[in-house]
Order: sequence, then C-alpha cells, then structure tokens
Amino acid sequence: MSQITETDITKDKTFSVIQSAVNQLVDMVRPTFGPAANKVIIDKSLYRMVIDDGVQIARDFELNDPNENAIVKIVKEAAIKTNDRVGDGTTSSLILLRAIINEVSKKTKINGGKIELELKKGLEDAKKQLNEMARQIKTKEDLKKVSLISFNDEKIADMISDLYYKLGKDSIITIDKSPTMETKVEMSEGITIDRGYVSPYMIINPDRMESVLEKPYILITDYRMTENNDILPIMEKMVKKNKTELVIICDNIEQSALATAIVNKIQGKFLVVAITAPNGSDRKVALEDLALLTGAKMFTESKGDKLESAEIEDLGRAEKFICRRDESIIVGPKGNKFEVKKATEDLKSAIANEQNESRKNELKQRLGMFTNTLAVIKVGATTEYEQKAIKYKVEDAVNAVRVAYKNGVVCGGGISLARLQTSSPILNEALKYPMRQLCENMDIEESKFESLAVDEALNVITGKKGKFMDVGVVDPVEVLIAGIENAVSIASILITSCGMIVQRLKGDD
Repeated sequence: MSQITETDITKDKTFSVIQSAVNQLVDMVRPTFGPAANKVIIDKSLYRMVIDDGVQIARDFELNDPNENAIVKIVKEAAIKTNDRVGDGTTSSLILLRAIINEVSKKTKINGGKIELELKKGLEDAKKQLNEMARQIKTKEDLKKVSLISFNDEKIADMISDLYYKLGKDSIITIDKSPTMETKVEMSEGITIDRGYVSPYMIINPDRMESVLEKPYILITDYRMTENNDILPIMEKMVKKNKTELVIICDNIEQSALATAIVNKIQGKFLVVAITAPNGSDRKVALEDLALLTGAKMFTESKGDKLESAEIEDLGRAEKFICRRDESIIVGPKGNKFEVKKATEDLKSAIANEQNESRKNELKQRLGMFTNTLAVIKVGATTEYEQKAIKYKVEDAVNAVRVAYKNGVVCGGGISLARLQTSSPILNEALKYPMRQLCENMDIEESKFESLAVDEALNVITGKKGKFMDVGVVDPVEVLIAGIENAVSIASILITSCGMIVQRLKGDD
C-alpha cells in the first residue's frame, strides 16, 4: 500500500536542490556535446536505445529524489523548447543553464530578481552581437559544413546539402526508417501546413512530441466541431471497416467533439489527430485545395453539408501524416492526379494574367501547395539500436542546415559564444562553458583556442586551423540564440524560486 504525502522545502534549501538536480542531469548529457561520439544507454520498459542525442537523453532522465526530479522536469524545458524551435543545440543549451546556475551559486547572497534582470539584459546583448556576426550560406559546400558539425558523416552531409541546394531554403525533408541497411533519399509529393495538433493529448510519440499516422483517412471541413455527432458517426463507420486512424482538418474542434477524440485515443480504441485550417486570407479556399489534393469531400457549412452523414468514401487519403506542435506534413496525398494537374495549370495561368500584386502573391501561395515535393531520407543500419541513434543525428543535421540556410551562421565550436561580451558578468562566464566542454570531450587544451584570430577556428576533427568557413567550424546563428534564450528563461525561473511543495508516494511501514 502507498499513500500520497507532501514535502515542503524552504528558501534556504531550495537552491541547493536546484543546483544538485541541474548538475546531475547535465553531467549525463554534456559528454555527448560535439563530435566525440560519446553515447548514453537508455533502457526503458517500452524501448531501449544507445544515443548521443541531448534532447532524447534529457527526456528520459529521472532522479529518485522527488524534490530533485521536480527540478529535472522543469529543466527539461530548456532542451525540449530549443529542439522544438530549431531542432538542434539542445546539449549546448543545457550546458549554458548549468553554467549559469553554478555561477550564481558563487554569490554570497542570491537576489533572484536582480540576477534575472541582469541575465535578460545580457541576453539582448548576446542576440544583437550574434546577428551582427552572422554570415549567409551561399554554396552547397557551406551547407555540407553545417551538416558535418551536427553529424560527422560524409555521405549523410552530402545527401542533406545536395537536397537543400537543389530544393531551396523552404524545402521539406523528413526522416524515416529504411527496411534495408542502406540510407537513401526518396522524393515524394507533400504538403506542409502551418498548423499543429489542437491538443497535446493527441501526441502519439511523446519522446519526439509528434504524431505520425500511416495511411490515414482525412476529414476536411470548415465546421467548428463541438458535438459528439460531429465526430462519432464517421468513427463508428471506420471501426466497422477496421480503420482506426483519422486526421481532421477543420475550423476548430472543441467541447464534446474534442473530448470524444481524446478519450478514444487514451483508451487505445481510435486515433484522431486534429489541426485547424491553414493560415491565409481565405481559409475556406485553403481547405478546398487540401480536399482536392487528398481526394476528400469538403464538408462546408454554406452548402448545408452534415458531418454525421459523412461516409468513408468522402474522406481523403495519404501515405503518411506527420503532426508536430506548430507544423503538419501530408506525405503522398492521394487526390485525383488529373484534377490536381488541371488545378495546377489553372493556377499558373491565373498568376500569369493577374495584374494585382497582392492577389498574385495569394495565387502563388496556393500554387506552392499544389507543386510541393518533399524528400524523405530513409535511414538504414545494421541493428535497430544503431538505426535509432543515426536517425536522431540525421534529424539534428537536417534541422541545423535548414535554420543555417535561412538565417546564417557564425563561428562554431562554442567560439562565438565565448567571444560574446554582454552586460552580464554571470552570462559572460557561462557562455565560455560550451567551448570548455568541447575541449574536455575531445581532450584538447583550451590554450589552442586562445591564439585564434577573430574569424579563425580550430577544426577538432581534422586539426586544421583557419577562417571558420574554410575549415568548416560553423553554427547556425538561430540555434545559438535559441539555446541562450531558453537557458536564460529556465535559469530565471529557478533562481527566483524560494520554496518547493512536492507530492510523493510513501510506502506504509
């Protein structure tokens, strides 16, 4: 038998609990920083893996002490938010957080509010300086260098850089498992929607904070779905046909309709992932386009369509549906190819004849949805453990190249961070720690970095020293900014906390 009890921790003890928890979490993660190839073994009841992916290690990390574990849950946000925003830089963000906490601990008296203001002012200084340092990516070779920083694999780096250079900055690249040992690229039709799941209860894979549905059925409507009858009839029809995965794209889903979807998902009976209509000047037109592309009937309020009368034949289809917090991707939509081709040609003709620039841009956005193609990198490996580890590294590399191509790069290896001079002494010292950690992991003397000129770097893999773009030591500026922002945000929460009330299960004597 167990009972729930509470522990209260006063201000004097709170910071020591915070520091202990942060140090233990980051001690597990920091050896994986950089290209040292240090890995962590994760053995859970539902899965087992051997990886060097910082955000995944952080997600699975737990402490036995309930008080310290409460802090760990908060700290994980630094990694997860960085990953959600830019897909890379999670380990660096955690190293910065630990450094800030440890620098604060050196003070004889901790004034949390005052330190928070200092850190946030320093953050603005750091962002400004990093943006001023940024250089734009112009060549395929530069893209390859960015990829190699995230994952030191020549074949993968060539693959990613070639894809982005051919498809452009806004191209869609997804990662999947290969049924063979070979890693290769497959091109597919795809649609990107700037909308994520309407409820976190719709997440299927909590480790990646996403939902992936294979060969789903798709219901498209401009209705605001609120009642059980808006969703139950089509679910029941699908269950009779042994179909249990449904994507809903609608004006919104809430109240009883949302509750029904969530309860069935939690009970493992039926999977519903819902998103709202895409952004744009005319959301109804966007929904109609999606219906055409996926082969769905558009259920519209203006025509008096009834959702309860929807049949399985009225639903759209796709090879896969990937849904994240702020983005969804329809892979391989199954609309009628002749109708899609005709609509594409009509849009091209309309664009050519349109004189109004604003209207022309709207038409171009619609055309983009019809002509979207995406690349799928199928990751192969000898074992499942190796495949999982490589898949995470490929995702990091893809995300790093994407944000680098859009926003530019700075000198990598923690060098740019170490060179920043902000108004915050605490942040200035903390910003040196990623470079120090890299030196520790690679067994390199810090003095080798001290002699570098302003635009120089040392490639710790090749041993080459020179201009950072030439030797391939680069970091996407957006990754660094996201890492600092999230480290400062979580640190500010922690250092202004003056007590803890934590529930725990206590066994009866």
